[in-house]
Amino acid sequence: MPRERVVTVLAGIDLSWSGRNPTGICIVTMEDGRSRLERLECIPEGGAAAVAELLARLGDDVTAAIDAPLLAEANRDAERSLARAFGKQGVYAYAARPDFLARHNIAEGPALGSLLIEAGWTLDLDGLPHPGRYAIEVFPRAITVSLLGAERAIDYKRGRLAERLVPMTRYQGLLRDHATEQLPCLLDDPQETLTAPPPVTSGKEAKDLEDRLDAVACALAAHHACQFGAEGFAFFGDAANGCIAVPLRR
Repeated sequence: MPRERVVTVLAGIDLSWSGRNPTGICIVTMEDGRSRLERLECIPEGGAAAVAELLARLGDDVTAAIDAPLLAEANRDAERSLARAFGKQGVYAYAARPDFLARHNIAEGPALGSLLIEAGWTLDLDGLPHPGRYAIEVFPRAITVSLLGAERAIDYKRGRLAERLVPMTRYQGLLRDHATEQLPCLLDDPQETLTAPPPVTSGKEAKDLEDRLDAVACALAAHHACQFGAEGFAFFGDAANGCIAVPLRR
């Protein structure tokens, strides 16, 4: 009898919190120890419903790492706990509680979390390595320090475009080095996300690259989860109110 194909899908999602901007996505398939890059792009329909539909089409064995608060209850403490652990390295995040998200009209993260729960996804890694649909909340700034080895978080999103090119290039290089070692298929991207110099022509092009880079960081976190499960992560917050998963360098 032919051996059944075992295909695991990794999804890195840099979600548009408002749903009005593009969402960065990075999709990789793993089969028999080999990886293949399927998609690395920004999709204009970046809201929770579109992303939930995209994830639903990936199959029954998917690990998704998502840059967005998938669960944001009033007692959420994830960001404060994260700052206590990584604040000295410049890792901070806005407290994603319901009042903050509603005030800024950026509620797509919890909306996506609800859709995934309704569809039977598990919002933790406890079931790995058994096949299933797993989704975790991650934070690229923390990934840069904890997994990629930067001494401090890299601020590549603020300031004039010319001022952002140096930190963006450094971030790109750290991702490229880690991908070369752990997930080399990411270097096959036709857009050369990890290899071409960052664009200097427009803020829109730079924003597109930022979103793709963050999606790559999320995909690397998803790959780390498939390698090490929950033991390869530190968790900040709790399952009832919202939790940020930070991959730890092994």
